[in-house]
Amino acid sequence: MIEKSSFGHTPEGCEACVYTLSSGGTRVRVCDFGATLLGIEFAGRDGAAADVVLGYDSVAGYAGVNGACYGGTIGPVANRTDRAEVPIGGVTYHLPGNDGPAKENNLHTDLEHGLHKRLWDASVDDDACAVTFSCSLVDGEFGLPGNRTLSVTYALAEDGDDYVLTLKQSCTTDAETYVNMTNHAYFNLAGHASGSVHDLVVSIEADHFLPVREDSVSEGEILPVAGTPFDFLEPKPLGRDIAENDVQLNRARGYDHCFCVRGYGEGDGPRHALRATDPASGRTLDILITTPGAHLYTGNWLDDAIGVKDGATYVPRSGFAFEPEFYPDCVHHEDWPQSVCAPGKPYASTIVYRLSVS
Repeated sequence: MIEKSSFGHTPEGCEACVYTLSSGGTRVRVCDFGATLLGIEFAGRDGAAADVVLGYDSVAGYAGVNGACYGGTIGPVANRTDRAEVPIGGVTYHLPGNDGPAKENNLHTDLEHGLHKRLWDASVDDDACAVTFSCSLVDGEFGLPGNRTLSVTYALAEDGDDYVLTLKQSCTTDAETYVNMTNHAYFNLAGHASGSVHDLVVSIEADHFLPVREDSVSEGEILPVAGTPFDFLEPKPLGRDIAENDVQLNRARGYDHCFCVRGYGEGDGPRHALRATDPASGRTLDILITTPGAHLYTGNWLDDAIGVKDGATYVPRSGFAFEPEFYPDCVHHEDWPQSVCAPGKPYASTIVYRLSVS
């Protein structure tokens, strides 16, 4: 079942709408502003439901500064790009410079006018309990070539006792371009207003991770997680090793790194990447992805007390993001998997959020 309701008006005076997907006792709320994941409500072992996604109460929060990019669709280029340069077909294109000590790098394409701050068209499929959002970018927009059409579909289904939210992202273009989309939802399985996520028990299917420079751009190396705080192959509390005196943790004030998820193959279906469980409620989230990696961010810079949901206050570590993606800055590392979108070769990514109780 899908219900549509108003979420307020954008600064330009356009109405934004919420689409609530319901199945059993589970509810997923998405918005046409930013193709944003607003909330996921599902019950723990005691039957009490909680919203486990951080965010705002109205579109005004998402349209404002929203430096955390809560729940938004990020693209066409997610994460950090060195020197804001994207080489394509022998030509170097330039994204907006918006990150780094002298704003020489790029983060998430455009933090002020990016995909997460645009009103998308919406199409509802009641039979599939799905909503598809779409938007277009003209040739040269954000500094990249190609007239591009992007779409994001959210679909909710039951699978036995579990609920499955599938998120599909795609892009078509009339010229070779670069696309590396992600979703920037933050989760706290104890409830979005429950404070620290340090006690969540997390495992990640990754033998390697990407270290970052002082300016948070990928160093260009791929390092093993073995013997480091980045080893999540066996379940452990998310905060167990986060305060270790490790150069990578110190640079990022916690986890803010891409993990190389096992088993990537171009064109393959979703594979398991992460499991997170709240020991108190039993709420469990499994994330499956099709991209080579996913970026774990433990909300190290969160600082939001105004306009967030239910009057909550978000501080560092109030939620964690796990952002499926091609490796950050892969355009400058030819030996890494590449995400080139071209006529006849559309970009496509699938993220599966499986909700269960353990």
